[in-house]
Amino acid sequence: MRKLKATMVALAGAAAFAIPSFAEVPTGEEFVKKFIISVDKAHDLLGKPEVRFVDGDSPQRYEKEHIPGAVNAYAHDLHYLKDIRECGLPMCPDRAAKFIGEELGIDNNTHAIAYDNGNGPNASGVWFFLYLYGLDNVQMMDGGLATWKAKGYPVETGKGKKPAPKKFKVKIRKEILATKEEVLKAIKDKEHYFILDARRFQEYTGKALLDALEEPGKHIKVQRGGHIPGAVFAEWKKFAGNPKGKPNRPLFKSPKKMKKILKKLKKKGLTPDKTVITYCHVGLGRGSFVFAALKIAGFKNVKVYVGSWDEWGNDPNLPIEK
Repeated sequence: MRKLKATMVALAGAAAFAIPSFAEVPTGEEFVKKFIISVDKAHDLLGKPEVRFVDGDSPQRYEKEHIPGAVNAYAHDLHYLKDIRECGLPMCPDRAAKFIGEELGIDNNTHAIAYDNGNGPNASGVWFFLYLYGLDNVQMMDGGLATWKAKGYPVETGKGKKPAPKKFKVKIRKEILATKEEVLKAIKDKEHYFILDARRFQEYTGKALLDALEEPGKHIKVQRGGHIPGAVFAEWKKFAGNPKGKPNRPLFKSPKKMKKILKKLKKKGLTPDKTVITYCHVGLGRGSFVFAALKIAGFKNVKVYVGSWDEWGNDPNLPIEK
């Protein structure tokens, strides 16, 4: 654990539709090495043609200030309910290939660095989205824009320059994805599954109803409130090292602190041998953040239910609890 903590500090201080066979997503120290990059190391890559910075925060925040040359991909809006229903993905393959290649200027050889203001969910949403569709070299920037600015590194304002379009080939990593059908199975099979709700408590209890994109440009509010039957509440902030987005703080809590949190969840049925399914409102954000946290903590079998509450709460045929 001490070695992993030291590594986190040092490292946070690298269309056709096919379903290939991928190696298991690494855990612990190897996850940190592969998927987390420090602000200083990210700054060293600024301006390199094969590197693309992707800002996961809202367009309004992006226009206020962002890393020079970064493109904007608001994590919350990378999920379309229409596509979830049609193909079980945040975007159907052809749409995703066009968006990643033409809008973000990313091809399969690009090194993408996802970041947000520093609190983590939106950076994780962009990271998970790109990794899900087959980009190998994609990382989350530890510390986010808050730390970037605190170090005196440059920022720019405005809408940003659209990158030159590239061709991206989609390769779905189905092993990190949970479908509605698998969640229904998980509800009944508590021996092998654990469902974790990463939202706010008001959402979990059904008192708060959020909206999301049904399709580009069309937001709709979820029809029903509550949570998936049997899902255990564990808000993403429990795992966050910097929930308020302050400078010079890590995205994730130390392994030692996360171990204490997971020990409490063990009393509710969480064990390393189970397949853990995380979800939030759209999957790409709080759900993906907890996915990454569990991977750092050493859990091998973790998936994100990308339909999340946007799909579940809008389907009257699916069971809910309040």
